[in-house]
Amino acid sequence: MFNPEMIWMSPVSLRLKDGTEHIFSTVNDALDFLEADWSMLRGRKHNRAVQACRRALNRVTPVAIAREAFVDACLDAGMSATAAEANFARPGSGGQRSVA
Repeated sequence: MFNPEMIWMSPVSLRLKDGTEHIFSTVNDALDFLEADWSMLRGRKHNRAVQACRRALNRVTPVAIAREAFVDACLDAGMSATAAEANFARPGSGGQRSVA
């Protein structure tokens, strides 16, 4: 079954501790990052973000709640997260790319 990308109204620009920046514009991108690329301690806020993203993909939780939980987990881990300009997201590329 086709599962369309769940796109946030406003992408998230995330600056990792090593200084690289990534743009996240979909729930799938955020969940991939949280599950595969998260190198910090996985605490309560990280777990909440993973759960919120999964629930959003299952259409149980609003996409905005997943975005909020993702940003909260990133800030808690010491990363800088801000709203990104929509023109940074590249449809078809997963919505995530390095800007640095």
